Amino acid sequence: MIKKIFTTTAVLALVLTNAPLATLAATSLEEPSNVKPSDYATDVSLNPTLEAIVKDSTGAGIKTVDFKKGYKYDFANSKTMSGFTNDTADNPISVGIQTGATPLTKGQIDAIAANDGKTTVTKSSKGFPSQRFVVDVSKDLATGNAIELYWEGKTLSSGLANLSAWDYKAGTWIALNQAQGNSKGQEIILSAEIDKERFVKDGKVQAMVHDSGTVTNSKEEDFTMLWFTDTQYYAEDYPKVWTSMTDWMIKEFNKGTFEYAMHTGDLVNQYDKIEQWEVAKTNLNRMDAANIPYGVLAGNRDVMPDRTQKIYDYTRFGEYAGVNRFKDNAWFGEAMNEQNQNHYDLFSFGDHDFIMLYLGYGKDGTTETVNWANKVLKQYANRNAILGMHENINSVAQYATESARIINREVVNPNKNVKMVLSGHHHGSNYRVKKVPNEDGTSRELLEVLGNYQGNLAPDRGDGYLRLLTFDPTDETLDFVSYSPYLEDTNFDQFDPDKESFTANFDLADVKAKENPRQIETDYLAVNIFTNQSIGQDKELKSGEKASVEWKNLSKNTNYQWYMNMTNSNGESKNSTIYQFTTGTKDPSPNPDPTPNPDPTPNPDPTPNPDPTPNPDPTPNPDPTPNPDPTPNPDPTPNPDPTPNPDPTPNPDPTGFTDVPDRYSLSVNYLLSKGITKGLTPTKFGTDMTIKRVDAAVMLAKALNLKTTDIKKSKFTDVPERAAKYIDALKAASIINGKSETMFGSDLDITRGETAIILKNAYELEASKNGTHFTDVSDRYEKSVAALVEYEITKGLTATKFGTESSLKRGEFAIFLYNVNHLED
Repeated sequence: MIKKIFTTTAVLALVLTNAPLATLAATSLEEPSNVKPSDYATDVSLNPTLEAIVKDSTGAGIKTVDFKKGYKYDFANSKTMSGFTNDTADNPISVGIQTGATPLTKGQIDAIAANDGKTTVTKSSKGFPSQRFVVDVSKDLATGNAIELYWEGKTLSSGLANLSAWDYKAGTWIALNQAQGNSKGQEIILSAEIDKERFVKDGKVQAMVHDSGTVTNSKEEDFTMLWFTDTQYYAEDYPKVWTSMTDWMIKEFNKGTFEYAMHTGDLVNQYDKIEQWEVAKTNLNRMDAANIPYGVLAGNRDVMPDRTQKIYDYTRFGEYAGVNRFKDNAWFGEAMNEQNQNHYDLFSFGDHDFIMLYLGYGKDGTTETVNWANKVLKQYANRNAILGMHENINSVAQYATESARIINREVVNPNKNVKMVLSGHHHGSNYRVKKVPNEDGTSRELLEVLGNYQGNLAPDRGDGYLRLLTFDPTDETLDFVSYSPYLEDTNFDQFDPDKESFTANFDLADVKAKENPRQIETDYLAVNIFTNQSIGQDKELKSGEKASVEWKNLSKNTNYQWYMNMTNSNGESKNSTIYQFTTGTKDPSPNPDPTPNPDPTPNPDPTPNPDPTPNPDPTPNPDPTPNPDPTPNPDPTPNPDPTPNPDPTPNPDPTGFTDVPDRYSLSVNYLLSKGITKGLTPTKFGTDMTIKRVDAAVMLAKALNLKTTDIKKSKFTDVPERAAKYIDALKAASIINGKSETMFGSDLDITRGETAIILKNAYELEASKNGTHFTDVSDRYEKSVAALVEYEITKGLTATKFGTESSLKRGEFAIFLYNVNHLED
């Protein structure tokens, strides 16, 4: 095996022309979580409740949480910013403001506008890459306001990212903060508070980030890829298994366990089942949100074949896993066509450069693919190449198709940089090492690996195994380990463990000595203004409790920005980030009384019996796990309340609540008169608030006047005592089930689809004909939705969308209950 040679080049040290300012002191206070309204929320109430979970990592109590006004200047909401990019031979911190810099383009500005993983990169060809920002903060400068510079981005593993600001009094750049790059490619956060007397002139702040470089140090660190494949049965029958895998991947990626992931086909089991594609979409979206670099290819289950003409329809795959999903990713190279039938990714681990070539099913043995693959592999001949195919070798490590033999003969053999081929499709785990002749007369080793844990019979279809591939550059070996996050277990019992967890040789391409590169990459930049203008205060909280205040009498259609200053019992203080939201046009929505109502409004059970037809046998469904409807509501802006108004005439007997419009008045009065609910507070019904499962169950049981004594107790452990007898009664009557045998899901919102099922079950509603005109109603909900529409209990969110997965509001649930109890009126 060939050992690698590295060189180390000394570079200029960071030049400081003045003493750097101290950065903000570290505290044990954590960034708040579960912030509401969520950042950038729209259509917010005019009397919103600001809230968040506040924590201290030591468990110390939170003495005070002061909610204050703040202002955030970034490219997303400010027109008083400009930016420039530059590359100079001089360290930019050692010279004046460089007037010859190039203005950022619109695309570069858009990439920096949000902390979304999209970045603007400045590379160096002269020595020092930099990005400079000019921000006019004059309208929000006031006595007592603190100004913070905040930057998030990356530099190379050999780089040193610097955040500086221009000191107008000293006429020089001042270094505020700096951080070393990392080999994992993880983002760096640099922030610092600045003195407005020194760093603000004519209302303007000038900030700069640049890479001053350290040394090239190509350490022989191990690096790991992750391989998962053939998830079709997870999409069809075991979505919770896929969820567990994605949870684990996100957690482990953030820990640095692996740096790139690949999927070799069969995302779904049935090409024409949208609900399966939606499960895949949910998990891929979560990987995208976590910024995990990954790629996928199409398996035979992901395409619609016309085998007589050898044509494979990639339309659905292109829609869910096509070029649009990947094209803006830094690691995405190029696709052969827009449906992503074949594509390649480019990525590096330190100085080790890779190309991952994905060949889609049905296209892998064609002349078009062979020509395209050879062109790409020759273009990147200096990179370590891995091929991903859906079907290559079978469980006895032999080529399974003529296409596999064509790829081996016409793509693998001629390209010396191809070191490994990964494939699934065939149930099993195996590998082989082949001697492959090179065109120059030498030979090399080719590693071909099969991995597919989706057995043909249950329960083997839901085991959730994946593979970790760890490269050791020191001795040029590659370790394979199989692991199931779902089972928390290594090595599938039915396979030979020596074929699952093994070590093979992997001859990494020679790494040439490199000049010290420099690069600065900005994901997000903001100037934050922290004012002393108080909104309210919460105090004496335990770590992990919710802090909240109400912000009253806001203006319509207005952007508001705020933050929290937290002080723990040790006297340490910390500012949160600045959050923002935009109000809507409605009257102020209610601020719910956090004190639990002795009889809260029920939240319908979102986990009804998977068979919505009333079960003549009252024994609960033996499988209490809900079968979630993966079909999302594609119309994200539904009619706020399309449920038919039971009586448009204003109710002559008003409820007394201040948040009940006329259209809800009759329904709410009905619930009050029957003792079904009392509202949230003496003056607030909570019409526009979503309703929880536990609250819906209590209301429904009361509306049905169910017997609540001498009934079989459920095994639910998350049901509050006040609601237990009502939920037990509903379960005994086979109207509802829980999320599992022991979890009811009390605190979850109920959806419109779930409400349809429980009302159909509870009131024994049957539609005269099956089917609906809604495009988002799956088989599970079809009969229930059809019944509710036929009986005019509701209509739907739009003409084509029922809103199956949309949370139901308390006012809407009141109308549902009124209508279903007045079917003969």
